[in-house]
Amino acid sequence: MKWSTHNQSLVRRGEILLGFDVINNWDIELKETNKDKVGEPFHYPNTFLLLLGYAKVYFHLPYRQTEGITQEDMPNGKFHQSHIILQ
Repeated sequence: MKWSTHNQSLVRRGEILLGFDVINNWDIELKETNKDKVGEPFHYPNTFLLLLGYAKVYFHLPYRQTEGITQEDMPNGKFHQSHIILQ
């Protein structure tokens, strides 16, 4: 079994498209969140992180399927879990 292929199929099961309001307000919310912040800036707005949490709970998604949501809906197509810091 090719684990990379299997892993990617599990991630793809979690693909859903998010509402445009989260995506359209991405930069505005990040700018406001990072205003006067010292150190590394936040990379993801709080509404996106909350939406991920709600989707994971509501749809009973395992981690990999939740990751599939992020890979499809990131403005730059890249999601880095190391950048997530809940406020």
